[in-house]
Amino acid sequence: MSSRFAAARWAVVSEQGDGRWRLGVHDEADDELGTIGLGVEGSWEPDVEPHVRFVLVQLGLELAGAHPWHDDELGHHRAPVLPLA
Repeated sequence: MSSRFAAARWAVVSEQGDGRWRLGVHDEADDELGTIGLGVEGSWEPDVEPHVRFVLVQLGLELAGAHPWHDDELGHHRAPVLPLA
């Protein structure tokens, strides 16, 4: 895993309009460690969510829990992440 994302605790995905999506990786204090524009269009499920999982693995992260995603107060999809074991 990149040391850039060693402190990652949250994946935050927001829709940017016109079917574009953005993945932000945040630390425990909710500071953004980095962002990635996702090269996939469509609805959250079934199109975007599996792509987000794939990108997280490429960053050395995995989702925590069986049903990790929830909508936060800003309407973004948010899930806890952990380093890959």
